[in-house]
Amino acid sequence: MASSSGESPRVVDVLWFMGTVIGAGLWRAVARLVKGPRRAAWSAKLEIFIAMQRASYSMLPTLGIERFHRVSQAVSPSSTAGVACERVDSDGVRGDWLTPVGAEPAPVILYFHGGGYIFGSLRTHGPMIGALARAAGLRTFALDYRLAPAHPKPAALEDALAAYRWLIDHVGVAPEQIVLAGDSAGGNLVLVTLLALRDAGEPLPAAGVALSPWVDLENSGASFQRNAPYDFVTREACDIAAAAYLAGADAKAADSSPLFAELGGLPPLLVHAGGAETLVDQIQAFCQRARAADVDVTLSVYDDMVHVWHMLFSFLPDANTALAEIGTFARARAGALPKHG
Repeated sequence: MASSSGESPRVVDVLWFMGTVIGAGLWRAVARLVKGPRRAAWSAKLEIFIAMQRASYSMLPTLGIERFHRVSQAVSPSSTAGVACERVDSDGVRGDWLTPVGAEPAPVILYFHGGGYIFGSLRTHGPMIGALARAAGLRTFALDYRLAPAHPKPAALEDALAAYRWLIDHVGVAPEQIVLAGDSAGGNLVLVTLLALRDAGEPLPAAGVALSPWVDLENSGASFQRNAPYDFVTREACDIAAAAYLAGADAKAADSSPLFAELGGLPPLLVHAGGAETLVDQIQAFCQRARAADVDVTLSVYDDMVHVWHMLFSFLPDANTALAEIGTFARARAGALPKHG
């Protein structure tokens, strides 16, 4: 179920990528000095980070999916934020255990990284996943699921279901001690996995956590235009990722876009959205539909935050607040004792 290409990126691609990203950050720093912040609540660090992310996403159409994936892997730090990391390749399941100090064997978080189903890995998302594991004080399994376009729908869902069943059947974790969590496309994967388990009549996990989830692969919502000046996730990037992942499948199918699914019978959900992110409208629409179906949904919208701001835990207070909220929710739903210290 390996997700990443074995090829090394071209040096010229890496240099171009880094030059473009660093240049965008410097330009934004100068513009901020001249014109002031783009949003009043944004710190200089946050504004420069967003500018750099916008520059990186702008290169996806030119580089193409495979080259973009290889470059993003190469330029990402290899870190898991101070937690022990153990690689797993067992019974068709690949991923990494991230274990904070003092964590018990159970409960556990099963985590699905973001990246539009076309890029991402422990290398790109490890720092945030490690920080989340520490905030929750829970062992966390970060799944290395297959990526499009080499492995389009339903490969990622098949891998997520296999990992969940592996935790129960081979690791010995009870369903009620498992919390599914993920960001962006990984948040989509959390929700479609819950729907698939419900429809199959299998035991459901304790809860689901979806951070800036991509719930509509048709990419609806006025916030795509309204928040385009602020967020780094663009409609063009989402369209490219959706086309690669769907490979001609129906974007409105329940196992593609949870926004259009019948949502009754799901376990409790914690959903995060940034008030300045392009996906916020579709996320809010999903939560409204879930509540109408009697699902226990906690929606936290963080004003002025962009897509998956949790990645910025090293300097952004709202990121640490969000991770702490997730940790408290996950421990409570999975029956863990309150975390101290």
